[in-house]
Amino acid sequence: MAQDFKPGQKVPSSGVYRVLHKDHRKDHDATLREGEQFPTCTVCDHDVRFRLVQSANLIDRDRDFVGE
Repeated sequence: MAQDFKPGQKVPSSGVYRVLHKDHRKDHDATLREGEQFPTCTVCDHDVRFRLVQSANLIDRDRDFVGE
């Protein structure tokens, strides 16, 4: 079963997350960076949840692209 994350928690890994709003909006995807905090929604506040869809490596941390 997939884990849901709450606003204020630390993003565990960079990637695409499904954003699950309470009732006012359909689910959508967003890219988040490892170490950031999951944000609150301006409408459903702390009732928003996030679920990892696909983890991804950041290009600026890839050894073939560092320093460009």
